[in-house]
Amino acid sequence: MDTGAKDIFDVPYMRMIRFSLNSIAQWPYNTLGPRTMRTRILSIYHYVMVTVSTFLEISCVFYVRKNTDKEFIVLGHDYFNILMGVVIIQRMTLSFQKRYCLLVKNFVTKFHLMNHQYKSDFAAMELRRITKICNIAAVIIHIQIFFSMMFFNMVPLWKNIHAGMFSSHRPENGTFVHSGNYLSFVDQYTDIRGYFLVFFLNFYPSYNAAVTFLCMDLLIFIMVFHIAGHLNILLHDLRYFPRPDGMEQCMETGTRKYNEEVFVRLKDLIDRDQAIKEFMINISETFGISLCIYLAFHQVTGCVLLLECSPMTPEALGNYGFLTLMMFQQLIQTSVIFEFISTKSDTLADEVYSLPWELMDVRNRKAVLLFLKNVQPPRALKAGGVVSVGVLTMSTIIKTSCSYFLMLKTLTVEE
Repeated sequence: MDTGAKDIFDVPYMRMIRFSLNSIAQWPYNTLGPRTMRTRILSIYHYVMVTVSTFLEISCVFYVRKNTDKEFIVLGHDYFNILMGVVIIQRMTLSFQKRYCLLVKNFVTKFHLMNHQYKSDFAAMELRRITKICNIAAVIIHIQIFFSMMFFNMVPLWKNIHAGMFSSHRPENGTFVHSGNYLSFVDQYTDIRGYFLVFFLNFYPSYNAAVTFLCMDLLIFIMVFHIAGHLNILLHDLRYFPRPDGMEQCMETGTRKYNEEVFVRLKDLIDRDQAIKEFMINISETFGISLCIYLAFHQVTGCVLLLECSPMTPEALGNYGFLTLMMFQQLIQTSVIFEFISTKSDTLADEVYSLPWELMDVRNRKAVLLFLKNVQPPRALKAGGVVSVGVLTMSTIIKTSCSYFLMLKTLTVEE
């Protein structure tokens, strides 16, 4: 009944996410294995990568400060890069935190459904279903990584070709367009050699940003899918909770034996529910600040990107139309997946109440009452420990971004 994999890292999606996060030194290798020369090199590389990303972020800020005389529409791409840089740098610091490393270790060694597949046939079946979902999610996210990186760097190249910057008759006062603008030590705007140097160097931060942004989301998604798997197993066991037959109800020994079996089952169900609840709390505590910054990023960039698209010219839509759709799609994707956990958790109380508590003794009835009290409060993954991440939060962000966009657009027209 197993998936055919002997080790958790034999599963395709686990191999993919470990490889991708290892490529940016974000996988907690020291916590999950012995400290080797390779892990030391990756640790040093992680510091280098954070330093480079911080330097590029500061350089981008100084570039915007130096060019404040330009219109907002012109600098909109740079504002987006700065906001994205804040999200990326914050996520890069996660692997410095012991809480993040312990969460990933706990997920791999304890919470992953592969560690529970032998408990029942339904658990093995649920593992296969969740594995299929996680594999699809991993493929989709890695496709998004490739296309986002290529789109981010190839659109400026196409604009330069279209503007005739590589022709023998270059436009007068023409300058090269880049995916990221920094205060550089070379002339990347008028010199073709400087342009190509910066063009190829921009692939490095683009890759780091795409993997950090999307693979961290993928890691959370995989944990969420496994929470859903555990909830499905728990709901299944509640629905098929043993009930005494007519003969056992008539015999005292049968009733005593049934209540002893019920007590063991209830204890197992309560322990598993508590483990799910604690894991959700650990995710909220570990990624709480990241989710908070992530939602704030979508709130601000939603407004910025809508303003960039507001001229509705082919150039504006070509530059920012796809990027705007991609950002809203990312917000909707994350919110819907998180909402799935809240919806699934809401059904627990009904299933617990449906247990045959009227056939139990006083001790087991007290256990059912305790179980019912534990599952009644709504459960959700929270940003900053305050805001529940879900469809309602998503709709609020989109509506607020559109409202700010309309307000700023009105003020611009009046001026």
